[in-house]
Amino acid sequence: MYTAPKPLASPPGSVEVRFPRQTTFPGNALQVFSELLFTSYFFFWPAGVLVWLGLSPWALGTFSWKTLWSFSALYTLQLFAHRPHLNKGWYYQWLLYGPLTDFVLHYHDATVIREGPAPDPKGRYLFAMYPHGVYGVCRAFSGGMGCWRALFPGITSRWGSFGAAFLLPGIREMSLCSGCIDASKPILERALKRGENVSLLPGGIDEMNLTDGDSKDTKLVMTDRKGFVKLSIENGLDIVPGFCFGEKWIHHTIRLPPFFQSLLRPLRMSGTLLRGRGCSLMGFLDPPLGFVWGQPIKVKQQKPVDEKYLDQVHQEVAESVRDIFNRHKARFGYAEDETLSFVSSVEAKEQISPKKKYA
Repeated sequence: MYTAPKPLASPPGSVEVRFPRQTTFPGNALQVFSELLFTSYFFFWPAGVLVWLGLSPWALGTFSWKTLWSFSALYTLQLFAHRPHLNKGWYYQWLLYGPLTDFVLHYHDATVIREGPAPDPKGRYLFAMYPHGVYGVCRAFSGGMGCWRALFPGITSRWGSFGAAFLLPGIREMSLCSGCIDASKPILERALKRGENVSLLPGGIDEMNLTDGDSKDTKLVMTDRKGFVKLSIENGLDIVPGFCFGEKWIHHTIRLPPFFQSLLRPLRMSGTLLRGRGCSLMGFLDPPLGFVWGQPIKVKQQKPVDEKYLDQVHQEVAESVRDIFNRHKARFGYAEDETLSFVSSVEAKEQISPKKKYA
């Protein structure tokens, strides 16, 4: 059984925020609703289909088939005609930096730590979060009134997301409301020129597929992922690395057959599904989640980028993430023999090869 962590000495200026699980009925209802919304928005589209059928002449008869199909055609058309993710996106601070994200953290009885003093609000930053996890629950630590606004006052950040997300009903709207824009380099650079900061999960779908709660080795796809570092150097962004503890345990993973994985990969979608509590996608309650933001890694702007300097900064990011893991793992329920290793995207694909058994 998980026991409460002991305080750990942190660098001067560090801040720790706890989000204890709510026990009152209103608080519990809010945290469960927030977690359900946060983990289930990938399934908004089937819910929309059910509503569509419910309003049809087959059920309530509220709308005619002509009206429903016309609405569907217009919605599909705007997916391709209206593409805000390739520009400034939507206004997002009301959702990402609102109370909903905090209640997700309350559900997970979470703790978040920022090491060192608060970064200068006038600075420019790229926030790199590890590991991706099968769902990327660590994203909850990138928002909230009691979380982000307390740890990084005066700083906001735009999420880079895979392009296919903006073509999927429900996922598109949730992503845009959360401040997501396309993660391609030209789109991110335009955001940076507007003075915005960027948040990324550099490990991508390869790191998602490596999520394994039964393994004592947490693998990060990092050795050949240098694009985010190059983006930082070219645009003069300090890199703030962070690591999420416990994500690999809060969902059970289900690996799709190789055929479906091959269909999903061109869309940059994972071939690994997840299962949560009961019939939902809500994470299991034990252990509590923990997240540690490291101190910013200072970057000197260069263009073109010197390869030796690129390798140097990339190595600093890797060492910072490893240092965070080694110093905080015991506090967040990791055994002494738990390790962290870095692999390439090629090695990641080999480790999830079709030769392995699939659930």
